[in-house]
Amino acid sequence: MRGLEAIGAEPVAVITQPRSRLVRAGVLNLATLGYLRPGDDLHASVSRARHAARASPLIGTVEGLAARGAVHRAGHLDGIVQIGTGYTLPATTPIVTFEDMTVAQVKTYPYLGWDLLSTRAFNARVAAQRRAYERAIACCLTSPWAAESVVRDYGVPREKVHVVGVGRNHSAASVGDRDWSEPRFLFVGMDWPRKNGDGVIRAFRRLREQLPTARLDIVGGHPSLDVPGVVGHGVLRLDSPDQRTQLGKLYGEATCFVMPSHVEASSIAYVEAAAAGLPSIGTSEGGSDFLIGDGGLIVHPDDDEALFQAMRQLSDSETAVRMGAAAQRRSDLFTWTAVAQRLLDAFAGDPGDWMGSAAAVSAASPTDDAEA
Repeated sequence: MRGLEAIGAEPVAVITQPRSRLVRAGVLNLATLGYLRPGDDLHASVSRARHAARASPLIGTVEGLAARGAVHRAGHLDGIVQIGTGYTLPATTPIVTFEDMTVAQVKTYPYLGWDLLSTRAFNARVAAQRRAYERAIACCLTSPWAAESVVRDYGVPREKVHVVGVGRNHSAASVGDRDWSEPRFLFVGMDWPRKNGDGVIRAFRRLREQLPTARLDIVGGHPSLDVPGVVGHGVLRLDSPDQRTQLGKLYGEATCFVMPSHVEASSIAYVEAAAAGLPSIGTSEGGSDFLIGDGGLIVHPDDDEALFQAMRQLSDSETAVRMGAAAQRRSDLFTWTAVAQRLLDAFAGDPGDWMGSAAAVSAASPTDDAEA
């Protein structure tokens, strides 16, 4: 919304949920009951069922009805940016879809709760997504990884599919006099299991044996941590000025961002780290390698040795400085203002050659393969 406003558009929020909180809660609870499989851990079972409910065709149907009503109440609209395609809208107004992955990709890269969907329910979600793509005049994805799925798995013409990237929600100022002499890693993530927090801890334990002064700061939904050199900060909210400042300080003191998630469609965290001048160690599973580019290293989340070696490599101050500078240059491509402009350009079928610019940025700052 801020990005659209910055380029002179007048964005209107269209809520894809029932207006009544009571109805909204009732539909979600009803859907949750259908997926509840009580086990030893009731809390985990309920959480998994609620995630499945949110992915269900029932919720998509309800959201579609609510969105149609909201669009009607909004009056004249020149176009609609449809975030997510679990529902369909009338094609009376030009529609551009915007999302970070497809339902088809969830088969290979599962998210919590999706395994509870029946084959029929899953196929219904795929069918709904295909209808949304067919009704749209352009399909916009955050990465080439997701865009390729729209073409390959849904048969959408390539010329209708565009990569628009992501922006950042937190911009910590780059620190010119950052102390690179001692490695200091930063992990920021709410979903500890999916973000591979345990894998990061395992790799850091090994690194600490070789580099006793190394430090790892953990932000987000982490468990209790009692590991030498590891400091847990819990959840830091961006809407709290004090906590936002604290998070900015951590970005300013870090020398490398590390988050080798088990699956990551296109994490904004990598872009936020890059804007702060930090190189990243990211995951090969998903489309986030496009965001990182030559501003970091990519590892498979199940390869503990590769993760350790990446952390060891970026503990070298010269390597971290070089890749951090490359990351910061690349981060200029990833702002919400830039994404908003690409979305508007997609309505005209011409998002520009920004992908060529992304390649040019990488070519201008090649990684030294000998050091890698």
